[in-house]
Amino acid sequence: MRYSLFLVLCFAFSLNAKPITFYLSWYDDPTSTMTIQWISEESDIDDTLHLNKEDKWISQTGSHRSFSQYNIHQITLSQLTPNTTYSFRISDDEATYQFQTAPLTLETPLRFVVGGDVYLLKKLFRKMSEQVAELNPLFCALGGDLAYAFHHHSLRIHSDALRRWISFLSEWKKYMITKDQRVIPFLVTAGNHDLDRDHFELFFNLFAFPQKKLYRSINFGNYLNLLFLDTNHLDPIEGKQTAWLKQTLQNQTNIPYLFAIYHEAAYPSFYSYEGIIPEKIRTFWCPLFDQHQISGAFEHHNHTFKRTYPIKNQKLDPQGIIYFGDGCWGAAPRKTNEMWYLEKKGRKNNVYLVELTQEKSLIQAIDLSGKAFDEVSIKPR
Repeated sequence: MRYSLFLVLCFAFSLNAKPITFYLSWYDDPTSTMTIQWISEESDIDDTLHLNKEDKWISQTGSHRSFSQYNIHQITLSQLTPNTTYSFRISDDEATYQFQTAPLTLETPLRFVVGGDVYLLKKLFRKMSEQVAELNPLFCALGGDLAYAFHHHSLRIHSDALRRWISFLSEWKKYMITKDQRVIPFLVTAGNHDLDRDHFELFFNLFAFPQKKLYRSINFGNYLNLLFLDTNHLDPIEGKQTAWLKQTLQNQTNIPYLFAIYHEAAYPSFYSYEGIIPEKIRTFWCPLFDQHQISGAFEHHNHTFKRTYPIKNQKLDPQGIIYFGDGCWGAAPRKTNEMWYLEKKGRKNNVYLVELTQEKSLIQAIDLSGKAFDEVSIKPR
C-alpha cells in the first residue's frame, strides 16, 4: 500500500513539475516547423507540450532522453503556417510563451542577429542580450563557443559541463525574449569550447541535430540560405565537408541571400593569419565562396570587432566577399592586429543585425549600448 502511494505521488509530481529551462530552434523548414526542447529533473517524464493553433489549445507529445540525472525533452512541431505567431506552454503550471515561424517570401523586411563566443562572462552576456532582444530579431545565428562548457585544459566531468549548459540556456530563456513573450530561437554551430572529437555526446544530447554532424544548410523560403560550417571541431574542413559545401552551393544559385557562419576565422583579427585552420578555410572554402558569390561570411573565435575589405582570391577586390566578425557577444574584447585585409576593427563587444529586403541586405554592427556603430549594404546575388 505504501509503495503504491509512493508511485502515485511520484507520478503526480512528474505531471506538475516545471521545466528547469527550455529553448527553441530549427532543424528543418523554418517556415513550417519549430523544435522545442526543455530540461527537467529526472523524475519528470511528461513530454506533453500545449500549443494554441487556430485559437484552440491542443496537446502534443514529444520524447525525452536521460542524461546525468536530468531529462532532455524534445518535440518538433510541423505543418505550421508561415509568418505566424503561436502560443505554447510546456506544463499546466508554466506561463504561456510565443514563437513565430519564418515568412515564406520576403515581402516585408526580415531581421536576424549573428554572434558568437556568447556566454563566457555572464555580465557581458546579459548586457548584450538585453540589446539584442530590443532589436526584435526573428532568430539568432550563433557561431560557436556558446556556453563555454568544455575546456581542453581541465578535467570537467559531464555533470559540471551540463550545469554550465543549463546556466547558459536558463539565461537565454530569461533575456532572449521580447516584451510580448516571444522566445527568440537560435540556430547554432559549435566552437572549440563546445565539443571536440572525443567529447561530443553532451552537445548532441542537448541539441536536436538529425545526425552527429555540425555542417548543414538551412533554407528560409526562396530568399535566404544559411550555411553552418564546422572548423575542424568534429569533421575536417577538407574532404567530405568541402565536397558537401561545393554541392550545396551549386544547388543555391537562385537564392538572393546566402551567408556562411562558422567559428574560427579565415581572416582573423587577433589570432595568426598563418594558423593551420585559417589557411585551410582559405584553401578549401574561400574559393567556393568566391565562385558562387556568397553574400558574406560571419567568423568568430577572436573576441574582437572586425569587418574586412571585399576579398577575392585572397586579394582585395571590389567584387569580393566581406568577412564579418569576430565573435564577441559575451567575451572580454581583445586588441586587434594590424592586417592588410581589415577595413574596420576594434576592441569592442558586438553582434551583427542583418535586415533583409528585396532590394538589399543591411548589416549593422551593434555594441553593448544597442548602438549601430558600423554598417554595410549588400545587394542580392
